[in-house]
Amino acid sequence: MRASASLAAFLFAFLALFVLACGDGGGSKEPTAEPSPPADANAIHEVDFAQVPAVQTLARQVGGEPDTQAVLFADLTGDRRDEAIVPITSGGTLGNLGYVVLTMRSGAPAPILTATRDRSSPGGIQMSLVDGKLVKTAARYGPDDPLCCPSTLVKTTYRWDGSALQVEREEEVQQPSQKQ
Repeated sequence: MRASASLAAFLFAFLALFVLACGDGGGSKEPTAEPSPPADANAIHEVDFAQVPAVQTLARQVGGEPDTQAVLFADLTGDRRDEAIVPITSGGTLGNLGYVVLTMRSGAPAPILTATRDRSSPGGIQMSLVDGKLVKTAARYGPDDPLCCPSTLVKTTYRWDGSALQVEREEEVQQPSQKQ
């Protein structure tokens, strides 16, 4: 009986030390498992973007075509569902004329942002994902800049405010001089 009491005391002490060594003594909650993504998290991946009215409208307005091979996908709204960033291309050296950002609402793609190039500028625009955020890059040409080489790039970063994508910040990035 004395041996089993000693063994029980030893096991209790060992278990207490083990708990203390492996955790904080039970003072904190167990980490909660991250909820799994919704069943329709990737539904937007199945959309034929060339048939979406918002995409067709923007393509007509800017005189381009949807580039369905260059669509980017990311969760921009924080709902664990992907949004689609659809470029409208010139089909030539001008590049992308605009973008439509779509999310799924009631089973159909709905626009949450439309961005177009500045028509007074000879360049197109580019949308990219940087650290999970949507960033639009556009050229700003100086009076002596050749078409190949704008002196400034304007980078606009967007954030989701709970109902729309809003401009978070805009910065100008000076390009190296191309003059000889």
